[in-house]
Amino acid sequence: MKSTQSVLPGDLSEDLRDERGDALNVILLISSIVSLLLYVSFSQFNPAGTMGLQPKGFLVLFVCTILSYLILKSKRVDSAGYVFITGLTFSVALQLAYVGPNATIYALLVLPIAVASLVLEYSEMSIVTTMVSLSAVVFASFSIGFGPSIVPSVIPIMLYCTLAAIFYLKNFQSDERIRWTLDNQRKDNRRAEMFYDQSEQLQKAYLEVQHYSSKLEMVNKQLAEAQKQAEQASKAKSTFLSNMSHELRTPLNVIIGYSNSMLNMPKMFQNKSLSEAHKPFVQLIEENGHYLVGLISDVLDLGKIEAGKLELHRDATELPSLFRGVMATSVGLLKGKPVQLRSDFPENLPKIWADPMRVRQIILNLMSNALKFTESGSVTLSARVEDDCVKISVTDTGIGIPESALAVIFDRFQQAENDTDKKYGGTGLGLDISKQLSLMHGGNLTVTSEVGRGSVFTVTLPISAERITGEVNAAPRLDSEMQVFESATDSEQEMILLVEDDMNTRRLLRTILEQANYVVVDTNTGEEALDLASGLLPAAIILDVYLPDISGWDVLQMLKQNGETAIIPVVVCTADENRIPEDELYPSYYLRKPATPEALLNKVEQALRALKQVKVDV
Repeated sequence: MKSTQSVLPGDLSEDLRDERGDALNVILLISSIVSLLLYVSFSQFNPAGTMGLQPKGFLVLFVCTILSYLILKSKRVDSAGYVFITGLTFSVALQLAYVGPNATIYALLVLPIAVASLVLEYSEMSIVTTMVSLSAVVFASFSIGFGPSIVPSVIPIMLYCTLAAIFYLKNFQSDERIRWTLDNQRKDNRRAEMFYDQSEQLQKAYLEVQHYSSKLEMVNKQLAEAQKQAEQASKAKSTFLSNMSHELRTPLNVIIGYSNSMLNMPKMFQNKSLSEAHKPFVQLIEENGHYLVGLISDVLDLGKIEAGKLELHRDATELPSLFRGVMATSVGLLKGKPVQLRSDFPENLPKIWADPMRVRQIILNLMSNALKFTESGSVTLSARVEDDCVKISVTDTGIGIPESALAVIFDRFQQAENDTDKKYGGTGLGLDISKQLSLMHGGNLTVTSEVGRGSVFTVTLPISAERITGEVNAAPRLDSEMQVFESATDSEQEMILLVEDDMNTRRLLRTILEQANYVVVDTNTGEEALDLASGLLPAAIILDVYLPDISGWDVLQMLKQNGETAIIPVVVCTADENRIPEDELYPSYYLRKPATPEALLNKVEQALRALKQVKVDV
């Protein structure tokens, strides 16, 4: 019914529709009053239509007026206009059906066309004109017949068409003027915006050129500040990791210590052995405690590697003895699986210049992974000399690694498949750390694998002949951790000074030492530790690094600077990763938290025997 081409923008069309609605609202008000009055008047004084007018037509007009008003309330202006125009046309044309052709009635049929020009779009004029023309012919035919009604309707129909054409042209010209004005306005706005944008761009370019040097200087200052903040963040991160390590290892030390004591030291519990029903669960507690310690160590190592602060304590390392220790530890990882552990390395392997603890960490991690992913078959630790390197391989017959995963197997937090961590456990940190440690030693870590057949991880570590030759000629240290000592069973009780800030850990260590026939004096502050050491001169001191008043490292330095206490061996029992070289603080020994009772007693006995050796030499 409407024109397919919109000549006005949507917002203006809405405004014009609102204006047409206002005009229609006024027309409806007037029409309702007039139609109701005419209906009442003619119904009262001319009920039978003897005067030539039919009252029902005015009633129809009134009803259509009310209906159109209700539709207009819902903002449907065009529909309301059509309802009213149709009712007005029908009301006037109905009179033709009763009185026949009449010039007055034909003249009144002009009203729907006039109303349409006010409340409808000009494109609707043809529809209204057609409806009025057909009504003039059809309703007149009811009284005189269709053929005779055509002749008197010709002139009125021509009048209707002429008026409709006039209204159409008038509204069309108004629309064209509005459209032309709006087009010009849009063009002017577009040109103004274009000129404004160009002006802004020129101004911006001018400012950029003018302030280029100052901006560059500001960027340099920002970079310097960002670098400073990054360094501070790295330092804060290291401090946080160190503090968290201590806070986590302290309760783990108690958990592992007591669980191990319940399994292996019934003397601590009035010689009451743990029942067989409870042993597996206590053993599980200890194993999970060690597992958590491993995770903590991995996270700390990863943080140090990222910050470039992981230090290697290189030494002339004998691989065969290190391999045997790894194999012995790996036996405990079998967990009853039908897997055979094999070793294939010569006893005459050359020494390598490396950090033995880190090399052991690499190989033990590879052995642990191999055993984890091997349900049956074998895991083999082998080593061969090739050129100036020692190639250490761990070969398993496990599930293997898909080819698509080999490219990311050493990536942080990655595993071969998404569900590997759910089935086998692990965080994905171990291989990445092992790879980085291998590179730090000047070597590499590679892998070959076949799904369903197993995997081979190969560590390449270089041989440094000059460093090893110099180390071989050096005198052996009395405190070498490779020495084996017997348990403390001397008839004469030795006094041990225990310095530990955590109450639960202090109680555990004290109980372990007293059960081993040592006299224990304990404290939780550095100041009191210095006073007790000077006054009692104990046989050995067990010292924690994290103390509430003085750092354990400062306490250790003060002990070594005091002539009376300098000879007392100190066992530094701590979770602190920032170790001070033993050469600087000899005689001192490190015991990393969490520690088992056996490790504690062995380290104390090692310190006491070294002290006795020193006294003999003196």
